[in-house]
Amino acid sequence: METIYLIGDVHTINAFRICGVDGFTADAESSGSILESLIRREDSSVIIITRECAEPLAGVIKRVNLDSPQRVIIEIPGIDDYRGFGRSLTSYITEALGVAL
Repeated sequence: METIYLIGDVHTINAFRICGVDGFTADAESSGSILESLIRREDSSVIIITRECAEPLAGVIKRVNLDSPQRVIIEIPGIDDYRGFGRSLTSYITEALGVAL
């Protein structure tokens, strides 16, 4: 079964948990090891990662999104990230996939 996972701060994880999304609490330093472990899992079809956790992993995220036909990594603003709340989740998915939905 394919699963959606979230990497980010505890507040964002709790918000997504209401929708049934499993999450891993991380910061910019610990997000790399969590992302790598999720990439190795066969059930991780969508990995959502907050901007704070994604910034140091831009190269890995780009490589996975370009090279992996079975998964996509979507960067979203965290609960405390006021820069990105003007956009919809669809716009983040469109940016990650490079196609309009």
